[in-house]
Amino acid sequence: MGYGKLIFMLGNLFTIQRWNNKPAIVKFSEADNAYTTLLISFALRDYYKLDIEPSLKWRLNRILPKLVLSDVSLELKERIERLSPDVWEKVREKAFLELYNIVDQSSITNITSEEFDPIDKFSDISTSLFEAKVNGKVFDFNKPIKELEEKLQPYLKNFSEVSDIPKLIFSIALNMISMTRWNRMYRNIKSTVAGHSFVVTTIAYIISVQLGLSKDKKEEVIKKALLHDLPEAFTGDVITPTKKKTPELDSLVSLVEKQMFNEWVKENKSLSHLEKYEDFAAEPFSGDTGKIVRTADLFAALLECALEIFSGNKEKLFQSVFFDLKKTLKKFNEIDLGQWIDEIEEIVF
Repeated sequence: MGYGKLIFMLGNLFTIQRWNNKPAIVKFSEADNAYTTLLISFALRDYYKLDIEPSLKWRLNRILPKLVLSDVSLELKERIERLSPDVWEKVREKAFLELYNIVDQSSITNITSEEFDPIDKFSDISTSLFEAKVNGKVFDFNKPIKELEEKLQPYLKNFSEVSDIPKLIFSIALNMISMTRWNRMYRNIKSTVAGHSFVVTTIAYIISVQLGLSKDKKEEVIKKALLHDLPEAFTGDVITPTKKKTPELDSLVSLVEKQMFNEWVKENKSLSHLEKYEDFAAEPFSGDTGKIVRTADLFAALLECALEIFSGNKEKLFQSVFFDLKKTLKKFNEIDLGQWIDEIEEIVF
């Protein structure tokens, strides 16, 4: 039992809806939330010249139990944590034990950590608050907004110089949350560009850990994965086959993506430290680390096809693309992805 089953279970993050006990104008999935929070952490951590890997490991430590605890609403969890943190921690421990029955324990412990920086908590609460405020424009979210603002207050004092960064990042992530992948096809399990990006980041990180990459290389992989679809927040979802129609179009799209990323950064002085990542955003698949990100991107697409097939979607395209991607991914020589794909096939077919 290995990473194939774990990656398949990540598909649950597309279907677990946050704020599921309230009406909403924007439905945020756990995958959307995880990506947005991690992107905010990245922007803040980079400002303070801190690595992003610890943030990803803590985020995975937070989110993997939700694959088992999907029916616990956000508000219920928050109240249980406040009333008795020990009880909630025991619930989390039991959720991990359930995961260890499905996936080797070492497969999880290698990519998770309970340690976190206050920056990550600041990012986590900020994302929840902005989600509540978006839906609070129409529906009654007054109570959770008030509670989250109270939780955020101590962090605002500590991070006053960067207090506007979370909102700037959330605004751009919201564009990615509004875009559905494969939107020309009927889908049973919809994924957004933001949710997909979190899964890509997770798979890319798993591969980099398995390869034993250096700390700097892992940082590069994570950052490229986080940013690989960010330009779509400005340009819309331009699918790869369209970009590749001609070399000229591909080059022009890359140029426009770089320009729009730079314009966004320059319009928001608080984000000026991110200007150095224009190539990561516009050309995320370049170099050895880019090859890992591209492989993760394809694997995430294979996962989305597998989820459609598993859920009973009769569109033949998903089976066709699944097996095409399988052939392509088996050409990745650095590690054997065939075993991971075999685990997914055992579940799906």
